[in-house]
Amino acid sequence: MTAFPPSLRQLSAIPALPALAFLALLPGEAQADVEPPATPAEHYAELLAEEPEGAAVVVDGAVGGTLKPEEMTDELHTTFGRLDLPYYIVVTPFLGPGSAVGDEKIAPALHDRLGSDGVYAVMGPQGSVLEIESYGVEADTDTALHVALTDPGLRYDDPATEVAEVIVAALENPAAAEELQAERERPWPFRADVLAGLHPSRPDGPETLGLLVGAVGGAAVAVGGWQVWRLARRGRLRPAAAVGVGAVAVAVGAVSAPAGWVAAAPAGDHETPDAEESARMEEPYVISTGRVAHVARALGDDPLYVDPLVRLPREGLDDVAEEIGRAPVPVYAAVVPLDADDESGGDHEVLAAALASLAEREGVYLVAGRDVGGATGVGAATHGLGADYSFAFAMQRIEAADPAGALHQAVAALDDVELTGGGSYTPQFTEQEPGIPAPRMERYWAEGVAPGLFAFGLLVAPAAIALVWLLLYARKMWRGGGTVVGDRALRRLAGRETARLRALLARPDGGPPEALLPQADAALLTLDGRPRTLDLLGVVVLARRVLAEAEDAGGSRREPCAVNPLHTWATERSRTRVGRNGNAKVCARCAALRPEVRSAGVLRLRSGGTAHAYDSKPNDPWIRHRFGADAPASMVEALLKEHHVS
Repeated sequence: MTAFPPSLRQLSAIPALPALAFLALLPGEAQADVEPPATPAEHYAELLAEEPEGAAVVVDGAVGGTLKPEEMTDELHTTFGRLDLPYYIVVTPFLGPGSAVGDEKIAPALHDRLGSDGVYAVMGPQGSVLEIESYGVEADTDTALHVALTDPGLRYDDPATEVAEVIVAALENPAAAEELQAERERPWPFRADVLAGLHPSRPDGPETLGLLVGAVGGAAVAVGGWQVWRLARRGRLRPAAAVGVGAVAVAVGAVSAPAGWVAAAPAGDHETPDAEESARMEEPYVISTGRVAHVARALGDDPLYVDPLVRLPREGLDDVAEEIGRAPVPVYAAVVPLDADDESGGDHEVLAAALASLAEREGVYLVAGRDVGGATGVGAATHGLGADYSFAFAMQRIEAADPAGALHQAVAALDDVELTGGGSYTPQFTEQEPGIPAPRMERYWAEGVAPGLFAFGLLVAPAAIALVWLLLYARKMWRGGGTVVGDRALRRLAGRETARLRALLARPDGGPPEALLPQADAALLTLDGRPRTLDLLGVVVLARRVLAEAEDAGGSRREPCAVNPLHTWATERSRTRVGRNGNAKVCARCAALRPEVRSAGVLRLRSGGTAHAYDSKPNDPWIRHRFGADAPASMVEALLKEHHVS
């Protein structure tokens, strides 16, 4: 072999340098050119520019919910087309407070980039509107935004199409904000959203309605029970039984009448399996496949895809592309923004499984994104490779500060995982059945009527009755309120005093003076008849007078206290009016009271459910003769005539 001089060998290598440089610039099998992130305004303005001018709608392919992006796009065109104004609409899950991309306002930047006047709106895929602006057209977008944010008819999971209906209605009717404010100022029980919340087809309708009618039934039982107790303690058993039966009937009717409506009302959306949860049960595991299909196409040209909207650090991702090329099996990775409102519900594993289901190449598919806690996690699935539980377990343990670190751990973990060619992989989340609420009638009775009935019947209503009674009693006491007595207490006192009177009359060594015998007989005969409440009071006072004068015939005159005849005998004359008596004598205790307290403290008799002053009937013999203190013979005659005793 001929040896060439070193100088000649160096010169001969010069023509090969351009070829080597050219080869160095060619992309390798596992190289990735990671581009810098795009701003949301730049990204969505570019997409809007591809739409017809003045009728542009961009629905991010990653939107979650029950509507597919193309269906949502068509409905939004129909809704905003009613305005007869140019419109530019963006629906994205990645903007707003706490989102994966940012919460900055992009409508002004969209207008600056597009240079077209019209109505600009940025909305979330479910139940939210972020921005509404108008440029060069007459549209009260401030009012529309206020209405959309405060309309009680919108629920958090309503699709963007429902929000759009509210926005357009407010733009068509500028008085909508005033009508909404008037609705909010109505009394709470009569507001439309409150009444709508009782409908059985609403998420908490059966429980709320059951609680309300149960409370009514419980209150009816409690009030009826209180009335039964009041009547029974007075010996009025028949009215007590009637009230008790009526209270039970009202309670039964209150809870039973709405039950038919609850059972017959049409089923609500929440009472059927959730569409997104049902989609998780089989491929492609998501309803909207727009983003997944785009990522799958991109991975066909490069094993590493980085979404332009990702705000996570991108350092080290070029090195990850090289590691992917050295993995024991084909690996494809995507770094994407995740949010609870996207098609995967913010779940790496769901998005990875959806990506693998649409992929055409055998391999492991990784999805890296920010977790709820702020760290970067990885979801993984396979296409054309069998994997067992260890595969999912290894990926679930991955957590890093940035996507490069998370993907590095995921690729390294593949060395310890057994993967078999030609097999299949079933994600663990497919084992979770869609959740649906308990049967409607069960929720109505068990979670609504029962708590309402027992809570109000046994706790709230009795407590309210007791509180009202205490407040009335406290008010009466503060005003110096007088004693209230009823038949039961007075009958007990009358029985005790007449027993003492009978014992006196039966004494062999001499009873009361003969002058007192008519009064003693009147007391006994009145009690043995059918005495009224005032008669019972009169029997007590008269019996006490007879007993006192029999024991001390020479004592001072016994006169009842005008404030309360059950007090000790009167000793002083009142200088102010007491009850209906303007010139009355009172006991020593009452004489020491302030005039207004003394007047308010007049004894009251409870009869027939009401209480009134004992001297409310001045022409009654007991009151006219002051229980026998004045003209006792005339009083006895009037009483005997009244009770038909000759």
